[in-house]
Amino acid sequence: MPKVFVPKESILITWSITTRTEPSLTVLRERLSRYTVSQVLVALSQVAGLLKTWRNDPDHKIDHRLQEALLPSYMPAIRRFRTDKHIVFSRISLLYVAKQACIACLPDAENLEQPEDMESMFSCCLIANDLVAERFPTERDSTMEWAASLLPLASYIPHETTYPRDLARNLLIFEEIAPQLRDVHGYRDLIAAFFKATGVLPEEFCELAFTASVRYLLKELPAGESFVLGKDYLQRENVPPDHIDAFFNKSSATTRDLQTFARHQESLDTDFLVFQRYPLVQVNAANYICLDPGFLLDKCGKSLYWTLHDAQQPDQRHQLLTYWCALIERYVHWLFAQTYQGRGTTIPSPQFANGDEAFDFAVLEGSRLVVIEVKASILTVQAKYGFSADLLGKELHRKAITGEDGERKGVAQLHQNLRRFLGGDDLSGINRGSVKMIYPVLVFLDRSFTSPYLHELYNEHFDRSALRGSPNRVITPLSALTLDDLENCLPYTNEHSMTEILDSYWLRNRNVSPEQRQFRVPILDDKKPGKDVARARLNRFSDDFQRAKASEPSVTSATGVCQE
Repeated sequence: MPKVFVPKESILITWSITTRTEPSLTVLRERLSRYTVSQVLVALSQVAGLLKTWRNDPDHKIDHRLQEALLPSYMPAIRRFRTDKHIVFSRISLLYVAKQACIACLPDAENLEQPEDMESMFSCCLIANDLVAERFPTERDSTMEWAASLLPLASYIPHETTYPRDLARNLLIFEEIAPQLRDVHGYRDLIAAFFKATGVLPEEFCELAFTASVRYLLKELPAGESFVLGKDYLQRENVPPDHIDAFFNKSSATTRDLQTFARHQESLDTDFLVFQRYPLVQVNAANYICLDPGFLLDKCGKSLYWTLHDAQQPDQRHQLLTYWCALIERYVHWLFAQTYQGRGTTIPSPQFANGDEAFDFAVLEGSRLVVIEVKASILTVQAKYGFSADLLGKELHRKAITGEDGERKGVAQLHQNLRRFLGGDDLSGINRGSVKMIYPVLVFLDRSFTSPYLHELYNEHFDRSALRGSPNRVITPLSALTLDDLENCLPYTNEHSMTEILDSYWLRNRNVSPEQRQFRVPILDDKKPGKDVARARLNRFSDDFQRAKASEPSVTSATGVCQE
């Protein structure tokens, strides 16, 4: 089974392999129907907390101990084939069972006592491991079909290192980038807008989300503690109580609300948006649980914008998203200005002679030219989790490949403007005759646009041979990166050029299967980065957090996630 489905260096143990019978959603729901929704969610949250499934670093020993404790009658069969790499409890299987619990379980009772026999509950993870992979594509399928089959699952492969940069980026956009547009038409004070919409300041919101995450970041829980959060857990001297209440209102949901939401989204069984939007689950008047700490950390990062977005009136959301996209492009310009330390020339928004913008950004390093398009588009839930090649294809073409209404986007935009430039249409600041090698790059805010097989798909629509012309130039394959990738590599331009970094990335990935492609740059291994504004902002957040929580020694070790 391709590793895209499973945590790093792991093999999922499934129901069909263990029992030699066919799994089904009907059987899974029947097993869950004997429990209340809180019984299942509390139990799953404890397993997720112990295993830290939101990280891409499974603890096989703990998983094996949990198998022995929670699935005793299945162990004789499992032991016959289990190796050190086999696991039952992955992030996606726990989330899958949690969503099905919201659909199939009994309403909550008053107490949270766990049933004595929970094997039937946790056997659902074995069934889930089959069901989440049942749409696996075949060799006869097209690149688009492979992409559509893997995208819903790849979306939940953890990327722990992105959480800190997502947090820092959002604070920089709120604090540094948005104020730069104060004199521009359409300016919005995002800090004031966020507070008005949520009742919490953005940095306070991040602090509270991180505080709620702390116990999941510790290597071990202090004696006598569990992963159930009391409502007073977030009380802090520097945050007014009404701001804490507002944070809970925007980040938590009752089990009854979760059941209503999940039943409305029943057809998209790998869409876990409800747990992303409400990572804290209120199981009674005084207590909360977290099914996936990664989603809780997301509230500091990519979900910070969506917290503001969801709080807007429906007719105002598109305008806000358009404004946010403009801020992302402005952020990239600022990021290059602050962190690019190479000897090349950086050119924000290079233009043709008639004033048309050619690219969002360009970097000229000697005879090598990097041209960049920044896309802040978001894939819809239906395209991302629908396992539909047709639906995903239409949305990708509209947002990243072709465009619509006569306006080229993404791949077509890069190709057309390179054709104009190489065909004789001058670009200010770039001597066409001196350019011998061109690196086209798409940079996406939404990591979903760089999921397995999408890099191959973009290059299928990027005709390099049509651009070479005369004199013959080298046009590299189009690179599809995330904004996080760009933030990670730019500080290393103190020692390596941007084009050297892209060459190393391409060489590392050219013989790697699409499921395993990642932004690894071998020449940067063991190198020290230069100026890094995102890391500096992150360190400031971490320092402020530690000072505020100095009375809790265990918190200091947990903030290491902010300094990786």
